[in-house]
Amino acid sequence: MQEATQTNPSADQRLIVESIGSASPGLAGVLASQLGMPPAQVANALYKAPAVLIDKLPMPHAQGLAEILSKAGLDIRIEPSQGPAPRTSSSLDIALYVHDPACLASCCERLARFLGCPAAAVQNMLLAPPGVILGDVSQATAEALRRLLDDLPVELVCSARQQARYSLFIDRQQGTSLNSLLGDLQRMGIDADAAGTLSGAELDHQQGQYLWRRHQSAGGLRLLDKAFMRYDLVLEQTTPDSCLEQLPSLAGLPADLIPCVIDNLPVVVEEGISAQQLQARLSAWRDAGMPVRAQLVSLRCCQLIIDACPQPALCQQWLQAAGLLDASEPRLNLPWQSALLFGELLPRWLQSGLDSLDAEYRFEDSPHGRD
Repeated sequence: MQEATQTNPSADQRLIVESIGSASPGLAGVLASQLGMPPAQVANALYKAPAVLIDKLPMPHAQGLAEILSKAGLDIRIEPSQGPAPRTSSSLDIALYVHDPACLASCCERLARFLGCPAAAVQNMLLAPPGVILGDVSQATAEALRRLLDDLPVELVCSARQQARYSLFIDRQQGTSLNSLLGDLQRMGIDADAAGTLSGAELDHQQGQYLWRRHQSAGGLRLLDKAFMRYDLVLEQTTPDSCLEQLPSLAGLPADLIPCVIDNLPVVVEEGISAQQLQARLSAWRDAGMPVRAQLVSLRCCQLIIDACPQPALCQQWLQAAGLLDASEPRLNLPWQSALLFGELLPRWLQSGLDSLDAEYRFEDSPHGRD
């Protein structure tokens, strides 16, 4: 807790939330009840710190409340009410990329405490592409979240709303709703063909929100912040000029696997490359004489087929944990096929569990929902 230097101890004071610190935003409901304030107002101060939580308090009350809130984990500062209010920081949207799906459970448990919601709800957020966990929050909240997850193999990606650029993905049949959307795009100066295919078009925040509000109710529309996009790099062929000796360092694999890679082209040589890293990775492969194709995986759509598993009961539990099987089903009948799976984390998480069970399985990609 910080206190401003006082020249007039009798002057009214305000409590400033500097950062959510180690507290949970779930604290907002408790604080709102105790302070007689709207929950949204309290939550806004926590998520968008630095922000004014309470204003015009006598010094003794301000000090007492600050001490209680500090013990709850908040970073609190006291300052005179007549001073300038804290400057509003940039509004951030935050997504989480899980590098190692084996840590998903631990990640969900920590985020559940931080967000004040069930771990199952956090898992659903992470499995829904592109894994956005918080929106319209401040840099202070992002830093608190980064400290919480610092020792886990995950990557926090922050995007400033006002500077964000979005890609629009359209999957609609010919008809009135598609024509209305195409008309709005044309008026914005954005080219799209009759099927709704956009060639590299970018939308700013205002354009994206306008289109989303007007057209999302008809379905078949995805708006994705480009900062949150992830790509796999696919090596499709090599030539006599390819520097194959660089393949292990570029792909992060043992040198003795080079013949196996070459014999099985096309092969994914890098997974989950961020939009920020993409051009540098493409250049590195191109300089080595092995141009690769970037394949957007954030909107991957596939089906899981399990042919056999020596531990069917554990396999059933894994599928139930993923939300693919109802807990009331008596047994897992193999071979088994899932409904369509969306995103890239869910298949990787399923793969990690099925490998541990020595299951025989495969994923079949579908063109539905892909770029």
